Amino acid sequence: MPAFSLKKTRLLASAEFKAFWTNPAGGLAIAVFLGLSGILFYNAVADYSASNLGFLARGQVLSADLTIFSNGLTNLGLVILLVSPLTTMRSMADYAQGGHLDLLMAWPLTPLELVAGQYLASVLALSALAALSLIPFFAIWLMGVGSLKVLLTSALGLLLLISAFSALGLALASFNPSPLAAALTSLGVLALLWSLGWAAPYLPPWAAYLAQGLAIAPRLSHFALGLIDFNDVIFFLALTGLSLWIGRSGLKS
Repeated sequence: MPAFSLKKTRLLASAEFKAFWTNPAGGLAIAVFLGLSGILFYNAVADYSASNLGFLARGQVLSADLTIFSNGLTNLGLVILLVSPLTTMRSMADYAQGGHLDLLMAWPLTPLELVAGQYLASVLALSALAALSLIPFFAIWLMGVGSLKVLLTSALGLLLLISAFSALGLALASFNPSPLAAALTSLGVLALLWSLGWAAPYLPPWAAYLAQGLAIAPRLSHFALGLIDFNDVIFFLALTGLSLWIGRSGLKS
């Protein structure tokens, strides 16, 4: 069995990361991500300003941590959910047509190297977009609004979310021959995991417990409140590791 090559993995990740910013799917992902994140940030600030007027009339001040930062950064996770399938849709389904045929012929890639390279490229691309979307939050923090702790814990939560979503998207794409099918399947599974907690009150106790344990939105909201729960960290890391293993197995089958 060929040994794992970090150099080939790095080269593939670099090539895929560069291709993301130039291909149509990447351009669509960038436009959707920045457009939606900008709209959601504007709405969060507008809601805070309107609601704060009533509090000021009573001699109180509404917390920006809850209204702008927590809500806005949790909504940013939803934007990542919508965009991440666009970064993984063609990674496994038709990577030879992604501009790397010469690379694959010169340095044959093992399934592990291919999965690792595509995973790193997806994480880097989504992290770059998330970092751009966090700039307005840091800007208003510099003006004295909000908490740096909430910003930093939210950034950690978003990074863990990106890691899990990228790995899961690649795992699903490894079993789909069509990029479009890979994207739709990934979107459906991620949306299901995101919204599982909403159905918990209507399920039997055992099913509600399982749904709450697998639900992603509540775990991200903990980070957006400035809390780092070890169980949440383990959940995201475990989901990432399991998804990468499934993706590697899918390529070998």
